[in-house]
Amino acid sequence: MRGCTQGCSHTGSVIVLDTAAFISGKATAFRDCLATTHSVISEVRDRYSLAILETLQSVGRLEVVDVPRTWVDRAIKAAKNSKVLGRLSGTDLEVLALAIGLKECGIDVAVATDDYSLQKASMSAGVRVVRLRYKGVGNS
Repeated sequence: MRGCTQGCSHTGSVIVLDTAAFISGKATAFRDCLATTHSVISEVRDRYSLAILETLQSVGRLEVVDVPRTWVDRAIKAAKNSKVLGRLSGTDLEVLALAIGLKECGIDVAVATDDYSLQKASMSAGVRVVRLRYKGVGNS
């Protein structure tokens, strides 16, 4: 998957993981390529979640990406448009930015999260959402 962030040459689907994907243990359930940001990694602290993260990295299923500032700017715009900017953390914005940037590269991408505001901003930007445990935006 290395090419997905270097020249956008990746083909196939990518799931962008937020912190909850590791904490819930759901990160291992996805068959697609996985990506996340350094800020998500810094939020993963408990032993169980760290073990999941380290395993996915060691087998080459997870890429940790430096998100370009231009992608973050697009994420901020999407969050403003969906009226959730004030409810998103810096980590949430980086996750959203990574998904938007990959989508703009023509990659089939989804964000795996239970965060309602992140779901709303993702959907507003045309990015698919994969819920982890709870009903999400547009579900009763």
